[in-house]
Amino acid sequence: MKRLLILFLFILSIQLNAKTITLTEEEKEFIKNNPVIKVGIMPDFTPFSYYIKNTPVGFEHELLNILSQRTGLMFEKKIDKWTTIYTAFKNKEVDVITSISYKKFREPFTTFTSSYYDIPIMIFVRDDFGEYKGIKSLEGKKVGVLKDVFYIKELEKMGTIDLVYYDTYEELTKDLVFGKIDALMQNLTNINYLIKKNLYSNLKLASELILPNTKKEDLRLGIIPEKPILSSILQKGLNSITKKEKEELVTKWIGSIKEYKGGHIELDKDEKAYLNTKVIKYCINPDGLPFEGLNEEKEHSGISSDYYSLFEKILSAKFELVKTKNWNESITFIKEGKCNMLALGMETYERKKYLNFTSSYLDVPLVVATKVDVPFINHILDLEGEKVGIIKGDAFVKILRQKYPSLDLVEVENINEGLDRVKKGELFGFIDTLASIGYEFQQKYFGELKIAGKISETLKLSMAVVKEDTTLLNILQKAINSMTNELHREIFHKWIPIKYEKGVNYDLVWKIAITSLIVILLVIYWNRKIIKTNKLLEEAQRKIEEKNKELEKLATTDKLTNLYNRRKIEELLEIEINRSERFNHNFGLAIVDIDKFKEVNDTYGHQVGDKVLKEIANILNTNRRKTDFVGRYGGEEFVIICPESSLEGVLRLMEIFKEKISTHKFYEVGDKTASFGVTISQKDDTIESILKRADDALYQAKDNGRNKIEYK
Repeated sequence: MKRLLILFLFILSIQLNAKTITLTEEEKEFIKNNPVIKVGIMPDFTPFSYYIKNTPVGFEHELLNILSQRTGLMFEKKIDKWTTIYTAFKNKEVDVITSISYKKFREPFTTFTSSYYDIPIMIFVRDDFGEYKGIKSLEGKKVGVLKDVFYIKELEKMGTIDLVYYDTYEELTKDLVFGKIDALMQNLTNINYLIKKNLYSNLKLASELILPNTKKEDLRLGIIPEKPILSSILQKGLNSITKKEKEELVTKWIGSIKEYKGGHIELDKDEKAYLNTKVIKYCINPDGLPFEGLNEEKEHSGISSDYYSLFEKILSAKFELVKTKNWNESITFIKEGKCNMLALGMETYERKKYLNFTSSYLDVPLVVATKVDVPFINHILDLEGEKVGIIKGDAFVKILRQKYPSLDLVEVENINEGLDRVKKGELFGFIDTLASIGYEFQQKYFGELKIAGKISETLKLSMAVVKEDTTLLNILQKAINSMTNELHREIFHKWIPIKYEKGVNYDLVWKIAITSLIVILLVIYWNRKIIKTNKLLEEAQRKIEEKNKELEKLATTDKLTNLYNRRKIEELLEIEINRSERFNHNFGLAIVDIDKFKEVNDTYGHQVGDKVLKEIANILNTNRRKTDFVGRYGGEEFVIICPESSLEGVLRLMEIFKEKISTHKFYEVGDKTASFGVTISQKDDTIESILKRADDALYQAKDNGRNKIEYK
């Protein structure tokens, strides 16, 4: 009822504010004989024309509605990507096209109306691009543009940029994110929307595009020249729109995106009713700062607190904290129905039985805290044989026990108990997130404990909702989808690292100042000796750093072939699986096995066998693509990881490897061949599952006569 009233008032305001249109007899006759006009309009040009669920909405759709009311024309919409509707317009298959900008070369096939909105054209780059110093910075770079965009001829005439053409904004933006192009050019509103929608975190705005004849994207209606009367009618319709009406359109469809940094959230009537009538009860981890916890006043504090405050504003929702003693009690309360949701939780198989999860909006690495005299920990398996603490009930307890059964994990009640036991020597180390351990180090463990290493697992945090409450889940997901990366970063950087300002003890300041003065005098006296000592220390530090680099290389490199070793390959696999889930793209995996390698060792000896392995390694490493990873997995088996690759691309690469190996003359042995097992990543893959498929394919290649490539 409320929505109908708003719609009625909006239409009424249009009618009251509209200028009258005076049509000629010829124009009236045209409308009578041509009541339906075919219009080409884009599906992905937010906020001017886009879809919410299956309904086309946006500035231009409402503009066409106004023109329909003023002129009596009806519009039949052909909604398709820009290149398709642009071609249809040039071929006279539609009468009108929206969002077309004026260029002289379009005059033979277009009659233009005046501009109904001007948008700045921006240059976007990745955050690793470096300093942007004008359009000369793009010389020799791959720059993505939409096909048939109105300023394309000016760019082509420059001849200094490697232009890459795209059909859709999604493809264009995605390729910049994943490094297939170096920059893109497009209007500000559309690319900003895609960045928010997909939570792209590595793009930045470089500059506004200024060309000799182009400064802004002027959006107009284009009409085929064969219908000049239609052009006249539509121009009169646009002229009739008052300044106030245009401001209302801009506020509704463009200004609304700027109301808050999270963007525009569309809620259906059930979701609005839910928020109007429900108090959403939530539980947190009371000891989980800086992510979340209770402050000295027993109020919700931390990262999740800032997200709740934001959601309260943008959703007009009512959240109520249900206080618990610890994380385990929060989980119990959820199961008992005392809470509707968890502020932050990691999705696990067990929890999915009673909770639904939004997409993750915080990814945080896990680290190991130890005493300061413990050497660098390169891999979690370096902790074998040691007692390692982890918080009881943490999602990673079960994961780590299943994945690394050789670890001796000791469950503790909270992070302080875990770090205290490390400090006392009761535990060798303690596993938690970098943020949580870093926070505690600032409070009470500085100089006594250190972060000794990062492990491959990553904590992916989502909002979790009780299974039966799908409406709340949908509302929260929409809120998360709407948030910009800028806003995520603001909240995250507010708490990590966390800085505290405390009251000043001036007596202590004076004591420190006097003591410092004495120390300074002593430093001056011993200056020469200290300079000499510093030089020795610098040299020692340099040697230590060199040794650390050597140790790190030894820990990740196969000694014989100088390729990555099994441990490093598994670490890279884990990274690719995580990237695949986050960005929804596939990667390829291949296991390569030298055919009848045992015969080489038995006939020629192990030294010759080692030389064959080195030659195979060199073939694989020399012919791989720059983005691929190659490692020796064990014995005569090698593993190849192909990020962001299709099956066809991986199979082509394996054909090259197979051909290079089979035609190579090996030391003393002569001819050798290899078999290949190939697979492509799938949803919910683990290291074990993807390796198993590739291994099965390899056995199939062996069974089919060797020197084969098989796919599973």
